Amino acid sequence: MEAGLKERHWNSLIATLRHGQCVLVLGPEIPVNRAGAVASEEARSFTDELTAALTAELEDDNRSPRGKTLAAIAQQYEDCEGFGTGALRATAERFYQSPAFEPSPVHATLAALPFPLILTTGQDGLLVRALAAAGKTPSAQRYHLRGDKRDNPEFMLPGSPAAPVVFHLFGEAHEPASLVLSENDILDFLIAIVSENPPLPNSLMRALKRPGQSYLFVGFGIRHWYLRMLLKVILRALEVNRTGSAIAAEPLGSLPPSDRDDTILYYQRGTRVEVEDADVGSFLEMLATRLASEGGVAAQAAPIGTAPRVFISYAREDGDLASRVFNALHLAHFDPWLDRNDLVGGEDWDQHIESELQATDFTLVLYTPAFCRKVDSYVNKELNLARRRALNVRGSFLIPLRTHDIAPEDRVRELGEYNDVELRPQAFDEDMAKLVSLMMREYQRRNR
Repeated sequence: MEAGLKERHWNSLIATLRHGQCVLVLGPEIPVNRAGAVASEEARSFTDELTAALTAELEDDNRSPRGKTLAAIAQQYEDCEGFGTGALRATAERFYQSPAFEPSPVHATLAALPFPLILTTGQDGLLVRALAAAGKTPSAQRYHLRGDKRDNPEFMLPGSPAAPVVFHLFGEAHEPASLVLSENDILDFLIAIVSENPPLPNSLMRALKRPGQSYLFVGFGIRHWYLRMLLKVILRALEVNRTGSAIAAEPLGSLPPSDRDDTILYYQRGTRVEVEDADVGSFLEMLATRLASEGGVAAQAAPIGTAPRVFISYAREDGDLASRVFNALHLAHFDPWLDRNDLVGGEDWDQHIESELQATDFTLVLYTPAFCRKVDSYVNKELNLARRRALNVRGSFLIPLRTHDIAPEDRVRELGEYNDVELRPQAFDEDMAKLVSLMMREYQRRNR
């Protein structure tokens, strides 16, 4: 079985990179520069270095470390009498913040590429340092496995390769309680991500699931089962098979042929991922060369994460009109949400609707004759939830879109306190342009 990118895969990856639509998902197997290392020594990752340090501590205490992965050694360190969870996290914090380690050439190459959003399992600050050294203004966020929704707040994504966001999935070293290190930690992390308890920030998930993006997975390795499992969970959570293409750069040459084929199939089953069998450093250099030959970053890269979110509430009979509004907003670079487009089978309808309404910037209600007739309908619950949310938002949030003249006796009393906007079917484009302008002015006012 072949593992290598065809020309169409390269073309797609380069196109999304040029337009700021490629998300980098970084695994733990990125090499670091270590002070005092001999030039001929093979570069090792922070994961390898920390595994060796924990192993040495256990051996100094006359323990017999078993296992080769950081997760296995960290679990033994955590379980041993005289060590424990607190000592493990403190050791990791000190280690990851040690001045003995510097960004490697791989960090520098990644930092030079135009990724507006980087999702990483790394817990150190080397990539942020490399981005700053490349003249960018990065910001760092993290997931706190042991916190609740308040400990994982929403945040603004500048959405530019010049100001990338680095999101640490496994926590950050300067906050030891957030770190994911041992086997138990990884299991807890996988459970938390799948159950959404605590959930990843909506602002992050919306940015990750934007249509037309590509995802580049680097540094996940092929040696350890938990890295493969982690990658598959991330792929499923991002719904990559629905939202965009994905490429994983992994050196597979050291594997026996049967294991190599199994690894490629593992990536491709359920979530179509193209595998590039190459050394990470060589692959990134080739990527940078191809990007430069295509003209580098496009002058007007598509924004990521900054589009106003719009919830569309409507009666079922107005589904065609709702889809038309959805498409018009999407073309205007808004981020619209429509239940039949965005809800998938098996999701908890009530919970998902409430979550979307809490995260949205605007709610549009299609104020039509069909809507007026909905005396007993789910759309009324949406309306009540939106009205409750409107109490917390200053300015225009809930906007009724009136499609026809409505007799006073037929009007919906709950909408009486809101200024409706005309959306005439015979003048749809003109009225949508006015609506888009109104919402954009309001959105900019809120975010000054």
